[in-house]
Amino acid sequence: MHLSEHHAPLTQQAIGFLGGSFDPIHFGHLRTALEISEALDLKQLFLLPNHIAPHKTSMQCSAVQRCSMVRLAIEKQEKLHIDTRELNRPQASYSIDTLKEIKRDYPDTPICFILGMDSLLGFDNWHQWQDILNYCHLIISHRPGWKCNFNDNIKTLVETCITLHKEDLHRYLSGKIYFQSTSQLAISSSQIRQALLQKKSIDYLLPNAVKDYIQIHKLYKNPSSG
Repeated sequence: MHLSEHHAPLTQQAIGFLGGSFDPIHFGHLRTALEISEALDLKQLFLLPNHIAPHKTSMQCSAVQRCSMVRLAIEKQEKLHIDTRELNRPQASYSIDTLKEIKRDYPDTPICFILGMDSLLGFDNWHQWQDILNYCHLIISHRPGWKCNFNDNIKTLVETCITLHKEDLHRYLSGKIYFQSTSQLAISSSQIRQALLQKKSIDYLLPNAVKDYIQIHKLYKNPSSG
């Protein structure tokens, strides 16, 4: 995808948010976050651990433990940060609610909300999905050479809001959709949990500090309940 060579003066450098259960966090999450942060010249990129209801404890670990693993994973990476607002809520909330809250905290800063291609395909099922771009840009992380058939709602949304110029993400506060190619490492949290359950090695799937934390706290030892 061709990007503009024109670099206008930036009035306000954008910040990014990448949500996920991070159950546990791994190199797939971290590499995507770092590549997008660098490719789009983001001022900051926040990992946003999602709230998980207590009765859906597929991880057998607390919100505090998931948060601790994220902190350990990024402690030596100055480009990445953590935002705990969803973990601090007593119940799960919709993305639109989180984005409204983020916008209140950063009223004059462009917000980039990062999604995978699979999330974009079902985006029109999200709560108040038509309003989300009033609060942020959508950054779609995808494999190189992606090809996708969107339904009519998503096709219209993309055609209306797509930009090929990353400078627009800093120039406008919200409303743009930008597709960013990333490495898309074939690692999943469920794969890691299954390996631990089967007493197999999780080396090279996540940072050593996170692996050590999992071992010390004896996490993911029981079959997933959700």
